[in-house]
Amino acid sequence: MGLVCFPVKSMLGERSERLVVDERGVAGDRLWALRYEDGKLGSGKNSRRFRRTPGMLEYDAVYEGEGPVVTTPDGERLRPGDPRIAELFGAGVELAREGGTSHQDAGAVSLVGTASLRALGELLGDSEPVDVRRLRKNIVVGTEEPWIEEDWVGREIAFDGGLRLRVTERIERCVMTTQAQRGLPADSRILKTLTATRGMCVGVYADVVTPGTLALGAEVTVK
Repeated sequence: MGLVCFPVKSMLGERSERLVVDERGVAGDRLWALRYEDGKLGSGKNSRRFRRTPGMLEYDAVYEGEGPVVTTPDGERLRPGDPRIAELFGAGVELAREGGTSHQDAGAVSLVGTASLRALGELLGDSEPVDVRRLRKNIVVGTEEPWIEEDWVGREIAFDGGLRLRVTERIERCVMTTQAQRGLPADSRILKTLTATRGMCVGVYADVVTPGTLALGAEVTVK
């Protein structure tokens, strides 16, 4: 199992041995975002809500206290309110906390199985599983059957410690999967392969039924 929180939307996140999951999702996940003066959020794609902002995956973000600290490719550490943010990303851009509108794309929590990572790697013609960093999932669970998590749509999954999730839908992937990030080169094969073989989907979204704390290695039961 792997556990990851992404403090700032579309930036790299932090691996953890324990995640607190509340009604909103993983506590602090994508709670912050780069926000432009017109209200759009920095992202790897353009849409009604998002503005494509190249290079965001070269920055990582971790929580220190109540807010995030963003580390630039040069090792500079930035906090909300730092004027360097606008210098790096454009006039008027700020690191903003979520308000009335969620920063999340669709579901509260994202999940993928290890067998699906292996299967996607095989579809790409690689000898290793696809690097899960490409997919930006909160939870990676150990599975034996590829794509089995898609069969959980409409069902609940329970973890040791009391956390319960309801799987809601497959996740349709976007250009973010192909972009270079710190430690990984650009790879256009991923989205092309998912489009040709998997309806652009890998992994699933889930809503929170019962909040709880999820520890690395917790057992998973599908209801």
